[in-house]
Amino acid sequence: MKSNFFSILLVIFLCTLIGGCGLFGKKPEKTAPELLFEGRDAFENEKYRRALESFQRLRDWYPFSQHATEATIRIADSHYALKEYAEAAVVYAEFERLHPNNEETPRAVFQLAMCHFERMDSIDRDQTAARNALYIFLRLQEDYANSPYAAKAGEKIQHCRESLAGAELSVASYYFRTKAFTAAKARLKTLINAYPETPQAEEGRLLLKKISQVLEKAEKE
Repeated sequence: MKSNFFSILLVIFLCTLIGGCGLFGKKPEKTAPELLFEGRDAFENEKYRRALESFQRLRDWYPFSQHATEATIRIADSHYALKEYAEAAVVYAEFERLHPNNEETPRAVFQLAMCHFERMDSIDRDQTAARNALYIFLRLQEDYANSPYAAKAGEKIQHCRESLAGAELSVASYYFRTKAFTAAKARLKTLINAYPETPQAEEGRLLLKKISQVLEKAEKE
């Protein structure tokens, strides 16, 4: 009797393991196409958190599915729509690394740049985001020159350059106000040489001329 009892317990235990209950987590409740449809529908209806969850489940449950690639970039899109730019940037970069020849890759690179672009701060603050965005937009134009996204990057590039130029002008103006003229001239020359086409460069030229006049006047006195 005892042996039969333990045999029954063993069978129940094995069935539990095979069925995927308890120890090894739940069996996927939906197919990959179902999760993809669910995620797309949620995204189109601006339910981005729900969309994100569906796409993540698809990639986690079916990593070798033909739909896993689309799920990856849609995870990034969902993070971006939620304004979770740091998280989106990680996934867009991953997509480019894993799928360099995919038709969606130019868009992924553009969106990666936009993740930095959206985090750009005012000209008197740190300009790391502007530099990163500019670098990626330029790389997009070089690596995917025939993509429509390369053309879209153009206006963003100019905005980044003007932000960086504005930062240089802001620092130079501060040096001018505090009469640190040598430091101001150095900043203005950097501005004019690096961003010559920007409105800030024109302002920089006028300020540089003003500094020269102040210094000349000081020498005569």
